[in-house]
Amino acid sequence: MTTPEFSENIRLIIWDLDETFWDGTLTEGGISYRDDHHQLVIDLAKRGIMSAICSKNEHEPVEALLKEKGLWDYFIFPSIDWTPKGPRIKAMLETIGLRAASTLFLDDNAMNLAQAEHVNPGLNCALPDVIQHLRDAPQLRGKDDSGLTRLAQYKVTEKKAEAAKVTGGDTAAFLRQSNVKVFIEYDVEAHLDRAVELVNRTNQLNFTKNRLPDDPEVARQELSKRLAHNTTDAALIRVRDDFGDYGFVGFYMTRRVNNSRTLEHFCFSCRTLNMYIEHWVYAFLGRPRLTVEGEVLSDVHNPDIDVDWITPANIEDMDAPSAGADLRFDHIFARGGCDLASLMHYFTLHADKIVEEFNEPRNGQMFRRDHSAFLMPALEGGLTPAQIDAAAGLGYMPEDFHSDLPDLGTGHGLYFLSFWADSDLPIYRHRATDLRVPYWLIGAQNHNLIDRADLRATIAKTDLHKERLEVLCRDYEYEGIMSQSEMEQRYAAVLDQLPAMAEVVMILAAERGPLHFKDPNKPSHPFHQRLNAALRNVAQGRTNVMLLDPAALIEGAEDMIDLNHFKRDVYHRMYRAILDRFTNAKAA
Repeated sequence: MTTPEFSENIRLIIWDLDETFWDGTLTEGGISYRDDHHQLVIDLAKRGIMSAICSKNEHEPVEALLKEKGLWDYFIFPSIDWTPKGPRIKAMLETIGLRAASTLFLDDNAMNLAQAEHVNPGLNCALPDVIQHLRDAPQLRGKDDSGLTRLAQYKVTEKKAEAAKVTGGDTAAFLRQSNVKVFIEYDVEAHLDRAVELVNRTNQLNFTKNRLPDDPEVARQELSKRLAHNTTDAALIRVRDDFGDYGFVGFYMTRRVNNSRTLEHFCFSCRTLNMYIEHWVYAFLGRPRLTVEGEVLSDVHNPDIDVDWITPANIEDMDAPSAGADLRFDHIFARGGCDLASLMHYFTLHADKIVEEFNEPRNGQMFRRDHSAFLMPALEGGLTPAQIDAAAGLGYMPEDFHSDLPDLGTGHGLYFLSFWADSDLPIYRHRATDLRVPYWLIGAQNHNLIDRADLRATIAKTDLHKERLEVLCRDYEYEGIMSQSEMEQRYAAVLDQLPAMAEVVMILAAERGPLHFKDPNKPSHPFHQRLNAALRNVAQGRTNVMLLDPAALIEGAEDMIDLNHFKRDVYHRMYRAILDRFTNAKAA
């Protein structure tokens, strides 16, 4: 017989015993143990290919013999009784989480093989004469696992399956008593090979199937490039329970466009199948847009599955919980631009209620909620009807001047405030109503649009833009960028209205961009300097206010995309710096 070939890689071999694994029949008292088969089981395990047993036999003598030979622990899910083999194999594969097409069943009885294949369509079945050729079969090359980590992981699954019988098949009840913990590792770059492996090797729980190149180095480079972007949110998922550590079993990566996230990678190892880890992660992410490609073994869109048995934590708290492990707030509020949108992803673990008021695209331009002109009316009684009508002429809606900030209550809240737009968006005053609002279009951020007919002609991309610029010139007058004293008055008024227990993080603006790393003599951004001076003056003496300076966490030009946008890792450093602030405060 020539070397066999299978339709796909074999991940599990299910052995019959009598006249297959060994010669003879155990219950009839005469067998000849096959040392070559013994060694094959061990060698395959070192390639990451598992062996199981499905035999019609008495369990106790089989276990005793294989323990005596030192091989019992190399088999997973031994099924040894006198019932039909087809249903037993089906149950085994469902528990393990493997497809029939990646499994090979060996038996000397052709009827057993036929029945097994009938119950398990796609199952690879063969008589014992194929065994001598398996070592060299191309679909059994596997990959180096000389440490037998894969075997250890399946042994954990086996132990769990036995323990689950105590709850009478109630999966949720069993999981609730299993102490399942999910650890989130945001530093994907430190485990890049594992992320690539999950993207390219997972199948049954790979929801997006956006594969990376087969060449490992090219795959690492491509994933690293995607991870670096400031609109990327990503993490590896590690799982532990009372039965063991499953390692990094999942990876997700989202891309944010206009503050709406889409999953580009969402993939999990089958070693945690039926623990509903993927359901929990999807809910944890806020159910972003997910297009499922191909067949998967789990439906994360199923609204009937409510995962309440998982305890989440950051990876830093896995073995020695840090002071930030139990950092919880009654609510978290964030108002600002894309800087906060990139940062808030990391705070999902720290509050059940998170309110985000971010910039949003509208009619070919960005509505900048990070300008305080849109927040102050919500704190000062709102606009008059005439001012609402005036604002509508520039495309602003009544809800643009609303905020949930005053309505969050008096509990222990964490508030993120970023007013970067105050630094360089000019104010225009409506002559008839005294409404004061910013207005800008891409290409004219700092300019007086009323005086610059040439600029208006260049930046007006649509008829709507032209109409609004006409309203601006007809009904408004240019005031310019706010003075530092007015900034300080506004920020003090915001802070004064927050509850006594509020913790506040105000984001400073970067004063030096990528070009400053090449030319240290290049002057700092004057508008950002003025904003930061106002923030520092307002924060002085307020012990509940933290000024977060991105510049202190930027190590070089490679960390920056431009003056206002940084690589993903910078936002994670910002997150850790905030946790350190609370850690030190608690220690004091």
